[in-house]
Amino acid sequence: AAATRAFAHGRTETCRSVSTESVAFCEQFEAATASAETKLAALQAAVKAHSTYAKMCSEGKGVDRHLLGLRLSLRPGEEKPKIFQDAAYTESSHWYLSTSQLSSEHFEGWGFSEVVPDGYGVAYTIRKDAVILHIAAMKNEFGLNSDHLAHYIKEAATEMRAVVLACKLKEAAAKPKL
Repeated sequence: AAATRAFAHGRTETCRSVSTESVAFCEQFEAATASAETKLAALQAAVKAHSTYAKMCSEGKGVDRHLLGLRLSLRPGEEKPKIFQDAAYTESSHWYLSTSQLSSEHFEGWGFSEVVPDGYGVAYTIRKDAVILHIAAMKNEFGLNSDHLAHYIKEAATEMRAVVLACKLKEAAAKPKL
């Protein structure tokens, strides 16, 4: 979420993580023939797009709180506008993954829970030399497993790190030694 405290009664705006760039990034990392440089470029493009969107959200240019305001302004018995009846709106408002971040060297841990029964809640702290995760999921009929998600997050982070290091090593090797 992006902070919107600059606005009267502002709290947060949803930072949606799926973008054209983030999809392209995932596709490149899954492509067996993609070079480390291609993967790094896709990662950088996804990070840049997400950072731009997060900044826009902080400036009040996100969509979710505006839609929430419109939905909450409906009077009892008033017909819902078609957007709120659309399957895409319903699906995109079901938070299978809900995250919250608190970056500080001073916090040892904190929690954040899932917001739907078939979803995960992930609290994360970014430190100088570490990323700390707290992953929560209900034990229910959906069979979610926090340990499995942690494994795949670590696997993805390790793969991204390897790509970045490979590109840095290649770049360093190409520089003149004198």
